[in-house]
Amino acid sequence: MDKSIERKIKSVEERLERLRTLSNSLSSLENYQTSKDTKDIAERNIQVAIETCLDIGKIIISIEGLNEPKDNKGIFVVLSEAGYLTGENLSFMVPMAGTRNILVHGYDKVDDSLVYGILKRHIDDFYIFLKQIKNKYLLKNVSV
Repeated sequence: MDKSIERKIKSVEERLERLRTLSNSLSSLENYQTSKDTKDIAERNIQVAIETCLDIGKIIISIEGLNEPKDNKGIFVVLSEAGYLTGENLSFMVPMAGTRNILVHGYDKVDDSLVYGILKRHIDDFYIFLKQIKNKYLLKNVSV
C-alpha cells in the first residue's frame, strides 16, 4: 500500500479513537451541549477525519487514474464506482463531505445534534470506510 495512504489511514484511526473516547464520556445531547471544550474537540476531530478520508480518496483517484470528481462529494462517488466503497458506505460518506463544509465554514452555526449523532452512531462508519479502502487497495496492489 502507498505509504501516504497508510499514514492517512493511521491519522483517521487516531482521530476516531479520540472521538470514541469522547463519545463514551457523554451521557446525553444536553451533556454534550454544556461543554464548549467538548464541542470544539468533537468538531475538530470529525473535521480532520473527514478531510483525511477525502485526501485518501484523492490519492487513490490520482494513482489509479480514475475519473476526476467535480467536488468533495464526488470523491466518494468515484471511489464507489471503482469498487472501493459499497453503496451503504457511500450513503454515509457523501453527507460527511457536506458536514466537513459546515464544520470548516460554520455556515451560521453548527448543529450540535448533528455532531452528537456522528459521535454516538457513526464512528464505526468511518472504520468501515477505512476497511473497504484497505481491502480493495491491498487486493489490487498485492504482487503475486
